Amino acid sequence: MKAQYVGDIGDFGKVLILKHLTGLGFKVGVNWVLTKNDKRADGKHRDYMDYRGRDCLCCCDEKVFERILPLAKKERADRKIEDLEGLIRGFSESVVFYSKRYVGGEARRTCEDEAFTELSPELADMVFFDPDNGVDGEEGTSSKHVYLSDLKRYWNRKQSILTYHHLGRDGAHSQQIEKIKSEFQKALSGAQVYPYHLRRGTARVYILCVQKKHQPSTMTY
Repeated sequence: MKAQYVGDIGDFGKVLILKHLTGLGFKVGVNWVLTKNDKRADGKHRDYMDYRGRDCLCCCDEKVFERILPLAKKERADRKIEDLEGLIRGFSESVVFYSKRYVGGEARRTCEDEAFTELSPELADMVFFDPDNGVDGEEGTSSKHVYLSDLKRYWNRKQSILTYHHLGRDGAHSQQIEKIKSEFQKALSGAQVYPYHLRRGTARVYILCVQKKHQPSTMTY
């Protein structure tokens, strides 16, 4: 996640998902995996504000749509992660955030350890990870990814997991989603895995991995 992304169409989708999950009763912790702004055009997909007719997104959730519009209209230099946190807290005051900037290399472990401590099971029975580029295998030191070894730490202390993953151009999206779903099922013992595929703007998927204790028969994901 970068501050320059705040208010883009990707944020609209993630806020919808987080609102849904908090509405189901989850205490959510958010690890933004925050990185420094760059000069790339990422975060430019903001024309959803003007969609009309069958493409209009206000019907997805009118309250989310109304509240995110002021963030979508902000100039790049004025975008702040705190504004997005405020929007999310408007739907659930119990959400907790790890908002410190990640760094790459060996120092990355310090960031991860600190986030792991702050997003404790007492505060969050589900943790959302929002890395720039998504999941990249078992181990690594990039600040733009999370790794299965990171996620396992939370899973092993019985927290459910939601994580962002950027879909590439190396194959059909459905095949990429099935591949990562399979990887999560193998890595996280007993996980029920649900993908949320968002096609607007940059293609992305959010992978929800639910602990057995969070799987009452009446709950719909």
